[in-house]
Amino acid sequence: MRGPTTDLARIDKFRACLPESTVLALVFVGRVLSTEQVAPRDRIAYWHEVICSTFIKLDVAQTSGGSFRGMVRDHEVGPIRATRIVTDPMTAERSRRHLRAAEEDVCLLALQLRGRTIGHQDGRRAVLAPGDLALFDSTRPYLVDFQGPRFDHLVLQFPRAALRERGIEADGATARRIAVDSMIGRLVSPFIVNATRVADAAGPETGERLAEMALDLVATALAPFGGLDRPPPAPGEELLHRVELYMQLHLSDPGLSPPKVAAAHNISLRQLHRLFAREGTTFGRRLREERLRRCFDDLASPLLAARSIAEIGARWGMPDAPGLSRAFRARYGMSPREHRRAALAMSGTAPHTARPEVLA
Repeated sequence: MRGPTTDLARIDKFRACLPESTVLALVFVGRVLSTEQVAPRDRIAYWHEVICSTFIKLDVAQTSGGSFRGMVRDHEVGPIRATRIVTDPMTAERSRRHLRAAEEDVCLLALQLRGRTIGHQDGRRAVLAPGDLALFDSTRPYLVDFQGPRFDHLVLQFPRAALRERGIEADGATARRIAVDSMIGRLVSPFIVNATRVADAAGPETGERLAEMALDLVATALAPFGGLDRPPPAPGEELLHRVELYMQLHLSDPGLSPPKVAAAHNISLRQLHRLFAREGTTFGRRLREERLRRCFDDLASPLLAARSIAEIGARWGMPDAPGLSRAFRARYGMSPREHRRAALAMSGTAPHTARPEVLA
């Protein structure tokens, strides 16, 4: 697993491929929508409407405390709508309920700029760090978990037919991580960032060409997964996808256990354990990693500085304070208190001292 400083190193590598300040000025024209213009109590409802009008119909839920903040800025370049989204941690789910009334037939290519994303679709799970890419398809259910403490994302939305014209069937290419430090990732990610930045200033004809070039590169990156002659999915992929979705949605339940998850999916305990064994892990290890990651992010958030470490642990299904402290130190090499103090110092936020912390 990655250490706590891995994302920073990846950001540096990613930004080294780009002109100075590019990441801060990716999309500089077009529509801007922000929660700053809305009363705090109305922000989640407003944000839901923003997301649905900008992308596709989705269920949106806040996953951090405090007053929610989010901003989108988008414009169209040829057949592509490019959208910059900066937000507090949240989840976005495309369910079968949305599909029954859906008219959209689009793909969404996500390029991570800051934070961490876990995306689930078609029995697969993609974990994105800064510079990584992944594809999602509007015609089937998916869940995306945007983790923070402050999340930044660039999304290219385009017709699904644009990939098929290039020999790619989207259902085989979804939720596949294209790493920024892979050979194709080093080419595609910086190109998308730069093309998005300059397309409008270059004029409509050049913008159209840049969009087509971007789609060609995306198809090339996805070819190993989504070629029309691709092999069938491995047995159990769809079931593992459903189990991991269930886990993500029930992290706050301290009683989440293999028997409960197996019963919810009408499978035996042996089947459940085999699913995770194929991934080189166990149910318990995956659950612990996800919970610790949520605690790690929440402890670094200035918005949650007034919450005790014990409260944050309980929020993510780890109510045993000493157990959380031991697991956190084993995973990150520091105590929850040490991590919080360092993270808040970097953000210029003083740790809350009104109540004594339970954890070291």
